Amino acid sequence: FATFEPYKGKVREAFPSLGDVGVRFMAGAAAGATATALTYPLDVLRARMAVSLGKDAVFDGYCRALRHVIRTEGLLSLWSGARVTLLGIVPYSGLSFSMFETMKAKVKDRRGCDGPLPTHERLGMGALSGLLAQSATYPLDVVRRRMQVDPKNTSELQIVRGILSGEGLRGLYKGLSMNWIKGPLAVSVSFLVNDTLR
Repeated sequence: FATFEPYKGKVREAFPSLGDVGVRFMAGAAAGATATALTYPLDVLRARMAVSLGKDAVFDGYCRALRHVIRTEGLLSLWSGARVTLLGIVPYSGLSFSMFETMKAKVKDRRGCDGPLPTHERLGMGALSGLLAQSATYPLDVVRRRMQVDPKNTSELQIVRGILSGEGLRGLYKGLSMNWIKGPLAVSVSFLVNDTLR
């Protein structure tokens, strides 16, 4: 969220003829990519810890997991699946930021007001933005998770083919309904807090 507004300014500078929706999309995509690149190793460690079993598990804490992964797999394995994550986060962040900011602008324009919208409306806009963006990009999240827990999976296309042949199209959407409960709530609160603090 901290990089969205600065990116918005840079995108407007670089592409002066680009409309507001396009600027919001590109700035949101860049903000999401930046946050992902900086925090991705923590996500990999969290995924590894989640599937690590037993009392002798090497992934029982971040420091121990970090040492183990670097020692046994190399530093770059902390970004295992980062490519597909970035392929997913760019459209996800672009869509969610663009939809949220565009909905706000349209409502304000329709009402002829310039101040902040009521909290419940911003929560609803954030939830809808998150729900739609998440649904559109969810298959990439499934592929990313599989790459994180099994670093031998290095080809996104191979994973997609494996899912489609073994589980069908539904396999690319495993767990989406749970994300429909968790995701929009988290996104709406995040957008509201960011919007309020700006």
